[in-house]
Amino acid sequence: MKHLLDGAAPRVWSLLVTMFGDLAISPETRLSGASVNAITATIGIKPEATRVALHRLRKEGWIESHRTGRQSRYGLTEQGRSETNAAWSRVYGPAPEQAQAYMVMDDPTALGDAAPLRASAHTVPVAPRIHVSRNAEWSKSQWAVPLPLSHPVPQWVADKLCPPEVQVASQTLYARFAALRDNRRLDELTLLQRTALRVVIVHEWRRLILRVPAFQDLLFSDKWLGLQARRSVHDLLTRLPSPNLTELESTIDAS
Repeated sequence: MKHLLDGAAPRVWSLLVTMFGDLAISPETRLSGASVNAITATIGIKPEATRVALHRLRKEGWIESHRTGRQSRYGLTEQGRSETNAAWSRVYGPAPEQAQAYMVMDDPTALGDAAPLRASAHTVPVAPRIHVSRNAEWSKSQWAVPLPLSHPVPQWVADKLCPPEVQVASQTLYARFAALRDNRRLDELTLLQRTALRVVIVHEWRRLILRVPAFQDLLFSDKWLGLQARRSVHDLLTRLPSPNLTELESTIDAS
């Protein structure tokens, strides 16, 4: 676990966003307070930090709590579920399809009169008034040139779409995933340990993949190992399937 996190403590509220999105995405699914605390404790997070993070997520409208007897249970709100689903395909799905991307130039003579394109998962600025985008509709003042899908873009463009520090992060995370994938002792872990490890894997992958736009890997540098990391994630999650929460709660209550 520490190896996968590189010895750095995760932001607890962000980890909980991952946990609820992975284990409790359906409207009727709730995580017991005991389960949340047991998973975070296995990861190495103190109960006080978990309590503060849960309070923050409730205050921000991401999760809601329900009282069942003496126990609190937590689930995603509509807002939390909607935002989780918006990123679901990027985290769990295959690599983006080979959709056409464009180099788009805003009218350089318009100065401040015309608003430039806004940065998003499908639009990235690479120079003043120049963007790479998957959008296919432009105003009359913009000039869009299709980027060829047959060969890589220039390195300076690739580095804008996927900065060097993100390229390095992908290499590091892929190496950790590869080492974990080759570990034959995964099947010896308890259900709680396997669940906690799954949450960490999804969390670290989510943090990486959401740092880059939703473009095909061809537009990134060859130093970006996101495609390889994605394959490792899929392999690991197959070996560490989402748990039956009733069974998980029973093992926690019995411990």
